[in-house]
Amino acid sequence: MLVSHIFDLVPIWLLLLGTILLMVLFIEYGFRLGQKALASSKKTQTAQVRAIMGAGLGLLAFMLAFTFSTAQTHFETRVQSLAEEARIARNAFMQADLLAEPERSQAKQLLKDYINVRSGLQEMSGQNISEQLAELVRVSEQIQQDLWSLATRGHGKVVGDRADNGQSELFMASVIALTDIHFTRLHSAVMNRIPFTIWMTLYLMAILSMIIMGYQAGLTDRRSPVATVTLAVAFSAVIILITDLDRPVMSFFEINKQLLVDLNEYMEADLSLEYYPGDQGSN
Repeated sequence: MLVSHIFDLVPIWLLLLGTILLMVLFIEYGFRLGQKALASSKKTQTAQVRAIMGAGLGLLAFMLAFTFSTAQTHFETRVQSLAEEARIARNAFMQADLLAEPERSQAKQLLKDYINVRSGLQEMSGQNISEQLAELVRVSEQIQQDLWSLATRGHGKVVGDRADNGQSELFMASVIALTDIHFTRLHSAVMNRIPFTIWMTLYLMAILSMIIMGYQAGLTDRRSPVATVTLAVAFSAVIILITDLDRPVMSFFEINKQLLVDLNEYMEADLSLEYYPGDQGSN
C-alpha cells in the first residue's frame, strides 16, 4: 500500500468541512464548560485562563508553522526531482542515438512512453487514487527494466569496439541515473511524509486550544459567533493546506509540468523524423 495516512483516503473538501465542524464543536463544548464554572469563578481565574489560552494558541501557531515548513520542503523536493528527471530523460533520449537498430528506436519509444506515464501523476482522479498511483509506479519501473535490457543488449553488440563501447556506456549511465531519480521522486512524493504522530499531536493541540478558548468565553458569558467561526475556519484552512501539500496527489497545489510537456513534444518531433527520413533530409 502506497497510502501512508488515513487522511489520504478522505476527499480534501470533506476533510476541510470535518475539521471546521470539529473546531466549532469543541469551542462550543468549552463555552458550556465555562458557563457552568461561571458562578464559582473569580477574576484571577479568568485572567489565568486567558493567559493559558494565549499560550495554547501560540503553541498551536508554532506547530502549524513547523508542519507547513516541512510540507513545503517536501513539495520543493518533488519539483526539483521532476526537473532532474526530465533532464536525465532528455539526455538518455539523445544518447539513444548511439545505439544500433532496432535498440535505438525501441529505446526512444520507451523513453517517450516513460515521460507520458510520469506526467500522468496529477491527472489521477476518483476514489482509487492509491491503486492508480501504484499502477503508475509499476509501469514506470517496468519501462526502466526494458530500457536497461535494451542498454545491455546494445552494449553487448559493440563490446569489441572500444570507441563504440564507450558510447553505449553513456546510455547505460543515463538509464541508471533515471532509475535513481525515480526512487528519489517516489520517496519524496509517496514515502517522505509528515509522520502520523505529528498529525495527531497537531489535531490534539488544536482541539485543546479550541476548548480553552471557548472556556474563557464561557467564564465571561460573552462570545461572538462570527469570531468563533472565523477562527475555526482559519485554523482549519491552514491544516488542510498542509495536508494537501503533504499528499502524493494534490488538489489545491499543482507542480508545473511544462518541462515534461516540452520534452514530450521534443521526443514526438524526433520520432516523427525517424519514421519519415525524407523530411529530415529536407530540413
